[in-house]
Amino acid sequence: MYKLSPHWLKQIKTSDKPAYLLIADLIAEGVHNGQLVARDRLPPLRDLAVELELNYTTVARAYAEARATVV
Repeated sequence: MYKLSPHWLKQIKTSDKPAYLLIADLIAEGVHNGQLVARDRLPPLRDLAVELELNYTTVARAYAEARATVV
């Protein structure tokens, strides 16, 4: 299990926001508050999909959204 996954899973289960947007927001939040720093590796798509109980495409879309918004 990855260090951010339990928090992310809780957020996904309780939010009305689409999971792909929420994951992108959680990545941005992690960058802005210092939980994620340059060169940190995010979990592989398939691993995160399994841990968050989402399908691979949703997580891939979330990572793409995060790349487009986090600078």
